[in-house]
Amino acid sequence: MTAPASLSAPLRRAQLSQEALVEAFASLASRGVIPDLRCNAYGLGIERVSALARDAGVAQALHSPADREASVLSFTSQEAPSSTSWLEGPRPVVTLEGDVVSLKRVPAGTPVSYGYQYRTASETTLALVSAGFADGVPRSASMKGEVSLGGIRHRVAGRIAMDQMVLDIGDASANLGDVVTIWGTDPSVTEWSQWSSRPVPLLIAQLAPRVVKIWN
Repeated sequence: MTAPASLSAPLRRAQLSQEALVEAFASLASRGVIPDLRCNAYGLGIERVSALARDAGVAQALHSPADREASVLSFTSQEAPSSTSWLEGPRPVVTLEGDVVSLKRVPAGTPVSYGYQYRTASETTLALVSAGFADGVPRSASMKGEVSLGGIRHRVAGRIAMDQMVLDIGDASANLGDVVTIWGTDPSVTEWSQWSSRPVPLLIAQLAPRVVKIWN
């Protein structure tokens, strides 16, 4: 089965939590830690992120030199401790989502994705998810990274492709259009950092322009 294209919801989404971001900034401010907002606030938008930092009580933030004139907060030296922990925060600031766009029942031994590095161990259902390395899902996490579908974690089966990735979901229930959480609350972006051997700021900054960012 293959899902029809949807005009109402983008296939690749990053849900951005304003509340979680303010909480993260407030936590840094209370400890006297300067938030690191370099890389244009890591792709989330320097003006909005800076404004939220100010609302949370942040007096100074670390920006790149190119952002000095445009930023609403002052550029400061690294004499005070700085941190990018706001990208992870007490609650997830960025939740990356895709959708199930295809479901297929296959027999044991079915090869999956490029190079056939993965083969199904038994009869199972393969779910195709609408996000890949061109969207910022790191290919280095192939067959290590996990996502959440219907509240159940599934490991990526085979290599992550440019626009898609495959899940081996066994006999779990799934429908076309179901939301797949790549990272957010469960699993976390910190876990994806470990699976991909990439720092969290890089994962956030490398989300592609076609990943629609939705502020909540």
